[in-house]
Amino acid sequence: MITDKGFEFLHRAIKHNIDKPQALVGGSWRDGKVQKTEVTVNSIKIYCYFDETVVGRITRYRLLGKDGNVFLEKADTIDKTDERGLLVMFEIQIKEG
Repeated sequence: MITDKGFEFLHRAIKHNIDKPQALVGGSWRDGKVQKTEVTVNSIKIYCYFDETVVGRITRYRLLGKDGNVFLEKADTIDKTDERGLLVMFEIQIKEG
């Protein structure tokens, strides 16, 4: 069984090795920022914020590690305006097998 300390270890490792989130807008990657990370009962959630300057059709999101490699990515389609920011969540489910 993964202990609470084990979850905290994984959380710290992930949190300290993420560089930035990006959104694919009209064929170009735009940077966002990690707003917060949190640990739940069986997952780690990473909340990413894209401000009002990111405008257009978003088709993909990704999280880059400090090593420059893509850590997580997911597809989505949303038309974002400049009226407000956008909060996107990545969730890593942790299960023992």
